[in-house]
Amino acid sequence: MHHLPKLVLPLFVVLFFLVSPSLVAADTVESPTILDESGRLIDFERDIAPIFAGHCLECHGPDDAKNDFRVDEADILLDYLEPEDALGSSLFVDYMTSDDEDMMMPPPSHGGPLSTSELSLIRTWIDEGANWPSGAVVGATEVAIVPEVVAAAAPKSFLGRVWSFQGYLHPATVHFPIALLLVGALFVVLGIKWPAVGTQIPTMCLILGGASAIVATLMGWSFASEQGYGGWSKIDFDSELFWHRWSGVAVASGSAILMIVAAIGFWKDSGKLMGAWKLGLVVLAAMVGFVGHQGGELNYGKDFYPKAIGILLGQDSEAVSPVAVIEEPIDN
Repeated sequence: MHHLPKLVLPLFVVLFFLVSPSLVAADTVESPTILDESGRLIDFERDIAPIFAGHCLECHGPDDAKNDFRVDEADILLDYLEPEDALGSSLFVDYMTSDDEDMMMPPPSHGGPLSTSELSLIRTWIDEGANWPSGAVVGATEVAIVPEVVAAAAPKSFLGRVWSFQGYLHPATVHFPIALLLVGALFVVLGIKWPAVGTQIPTMCLILGGASAIVATLMGWSFASEQGYGGWSKIDFDSELFWHRWSGVAVASGSAILMIVAAIGFWKDSGKLMGAWKLGLVVLAAMVGFVGHQGGELNYGKDFYPKAIGILLGQDSEAVSPVAVIEEPIDN
């Protein structure tokens, strides 16, 4: 037993030489990097494009570019960013992280706000320079993103559900005031030559058209909120939607005022008041035409009516004959 301590040192030496090569090899194995060749942590196609595609493309894509803003067009989206400065970027500060539900994107009705992890990815992407590689397409690929657990939105009351529901009738109801006020104005003009049709028909058109204009306007405000356009406090003088909404309010308010003027005119048998509401009805018809024009452009694009006029005048330059397409040589 007294020889055992003499064997301990050689044993440790042998074990050291057996183990040390594996330790050295493990230390020299290169760890995989998550940075790209430019030293960026965030990859646009992997990390950012799926967020835009999943939360923004429906309302700001090729099919429906609300307020002419698109998340699939780099030039448009980057106008709202300050590369390397997320906190100075309008898209991130004024919309994605806004406390104002009228400004928040995506809006609460469409699942907003973004989760903390998604906002962190976007902020880091912007701070790293908002790199959008050439050829990268939003919506081209789908990448699984683990959602965060968020608190469920409080259920709406019965009146809240009714308010939201009736807003979806706006596209159908809005045609009533457009048609009725235009017809009423037409008969006011015809009444100059044929007085028999210049009072009763316009009066009924004003009453029915004015009442439906008020209803359609209320529906429009509800529908706008449900579609993420914001509420009463959202003011943007550069937005066509802003002017469409308030032009509709002007038509509804003008209709209500003219109905009161007409009622007083009949009651007092006042020629001046009768003439005033008839003239006002003609002005309302012009206004409702303008509001309807804006609504058409919001739904179908700004070139919708110009294209129709171009077709009428034979100036539709976008039309391409099938023969020209077939005969065009293909460059391989």
